[in-house]
This record gives sequence, structure tokens and C-alpha cells, in this order.
Amino acid sequence: MKSENSFIEELESRAREQRRLAETELIPGWARGLGDWMAVNPWRVMVPGAGIAYLVLRIMLRAEFREFILGLFGGFAR
Repeated sequence: MKSENSFIEELESRAREQRRLAETELIPGWARGLGDWMAVNPWRVMVPGAGIAYLVLRIMLRAEFREFILGLFGGFAR
């Protein structure tokens, strides 16, 4: 059985390795945080984002966007 000191030293060495690995990652810290948050439930961002994007495009492009969406999903586009 390991002594408490050797166990703590092993944990500290693993923590140092993990810290070094985290520092060499190419992903910025904010992207890692966003990825962790999105991994839990991506729908909380995707659904409102898609709704807002649809409304913005619908307001900007008006009838052309409506016709495009109807044509895309097999509606009665001209």
C-alpha cells in the first residue's frame, strides 16, 4: 500500500502534466468553455440562434427568402 506522501506526489505530478498539456492546446480558453457548455445541451443555443437568423433573413430579404425556403422544402415556389 502506498504512503500518503507518495500518493500526493503522484497526484501533483499528474496535475503538472495536465497543466502542461492544457497550456499547449491550440483552442483558446473561451472556446473550451463554450464547448463544455454546448456539450451539455447544444439546443439552448442552436434553436434560438436559428430562430433569430431566420427572422433577420426574412426581414432583410422578404419575399425572396420566403420563396427560397418554400422551394428548399418542396413548397409552392414560383
